[in-house]
Amino acid sequence: MENLNRLLGSISALEIRGEIKEREEVSAVEYDSRKVKSGALFVAIRGLKTDGHQFIEKAVEAGAVAVVCEEFPKTMDSETAYIRVENSRIALALLAKRFYNDASEKLVMIGVTGTNGKTTTTTLIHSILNNAGVKAGLIGTNAYKIGDETLDAERTTPEAVELHSFFDKMVKAECKACVMEVSSHALELRRVHGVRYDIAVFTNLTRDHLDFHGTMENYFRAKKILFDSLDEKAIAITNQDDLYGQKIVADTKAKVMRYAIEETTADVRATAHSFQLFGTSATIFANGSQHLQTIKHIGKFNLYNVLAAYSAGVAMKFSHEEIMRGISRCEGVAGRMEQVWSKDHRCAIVDYAHTPDALLNVIRAIKEVKSPEAKLITLFGCGGDRDKGKRPLMGEIAERESDVVILTSDNPRSENPETILDEIEAGMTKAKRYYRIADRQAAIRKGISLIGHGDVLLVAGKGHEAYQEIQGVKYPFDDRAVIRNIFDETNS
Repeated sequence: MENLNRLLGSISALEIRGEIKEREEVSAVEYDSRKVKSGALFVAIRGLKTDGHQFIEKAVEAGAVAVVCEEFPKTMDSETAYIRVENSRIALALLAKRFYNDASEKLVMIGVTGTNGKTTTTTLIHSILNNAGVKAGLIGTNAYKIGDETLDAERTTPEAVELHSFFDKMVKAECKACVMEVSSHALELRRVHGVRYDIAVFTNLTRDHLDFHGTMENYFRAKKILFDSLDEKAIAITNQDDLYGQKIVADTKAKVMRYAIEETTADVRATAHSFQLFGTSATIFANGSQHLQTIKHIGKFNLYNVLAAYSAGVAMKFSHEEIMRGISRCEGVAGRMEQVWSKDHRCAIVDYAHTPDALLNVIRAIKEVKSPEAKLITLFGCGGDRDKGKRPLMGEIAERESDVVILTSDNPRSENPETILDEIEAGMTKAKRYYRIADRQAAIRKGISLIGHGDVLLVAGKGHEAYQEIQGVKYPFDDRAVIRNIFDETNS
């Protein structure tokens, strides 16, 4: 419970109608009218598909004691207070923060943003923290971790109410830090507005989410919000090798730390010596010293993720030994370059790559570690109701870089799977051997039938996801489980 007056003190009201009782207590802050119960404060936000303003009356009928909105409803209940604000999403974030005791202010907040590598980087930083004796929470695409509790993740960055409730639970679980993925959607939609980050990390920026942002410039600006919000005490960590690496920190007030593989002037950098299926050999340069390391994460793009996490460790003043202990003890991230082997030593690799750049990085990482004579078969699709422009680009990359391509469904959502495959094919010359099999399980079965000892089947796009979304229904489907079952069948 929280006092309504105290809650409203966290936002700027343009106009108030109705009486705000001095001792009115709020039982919850809600933005979904279906969750409103007696004593709740309802915040009407405009969503991508629905507008919360249409449900104000239902929220009041369910027991809301106050409503925060951008427009007053035509009819208002005499027993309810209505507060008009300029931006109800910003108001929601600030109200949620206050309702949950400003919990984020009691944690060392580390935010990671970028197109690719966020999940791996946050997982590595989380491991560094916990292995250095700093109990930390984690919020990301694969899972939310609060102390010893792990919850399934519904979205990369939760809505503000859920987000601050997690921060509050972390504090109560005696966590001292939180490392989280910060998506461009969350930044644009102000879900993290008011969160004070101590460290912000930028991985890279390549084409993605243009169905939402419209242009790469808009996408970049959304990411840049995180760095522009940092104060003078914060540290901004950026990938100096990335095209957007310098632009992202151009206006930040924070101290800037750079990491790189190509640029030798970076604060933290690495020289790779070899890439193998079991890991990467590299020398890491930081704080005037150098260390030869074998890192179990595969490929150059993962070396960047390791450097991003290493930089965060340096920013937190951990020693090289403390940082590497956390990195070495970090188990592989589910669905990220995850290897599945058959009993007769055939290999499939499952990866979440669902953007052109991510697919190219994963394919090239596999080509670096497989034997020259071994075949690489790339199986992938593209999600429905998402950026259609990337489909032919991914088709072109897969065909150019692979020996064999298998086109299949990803999460077609409301679209016809065959239409998606048509648009992927538009980027292909069809000069190389390829198959088009919309049924994902049948496509995986075909891919496995084509690999022998030493060959690699890359199953890309869904990674850790344990479902396939078709026409609004999520059906159980896990690439890794399907591969194991088919391997078992073919080995029996």
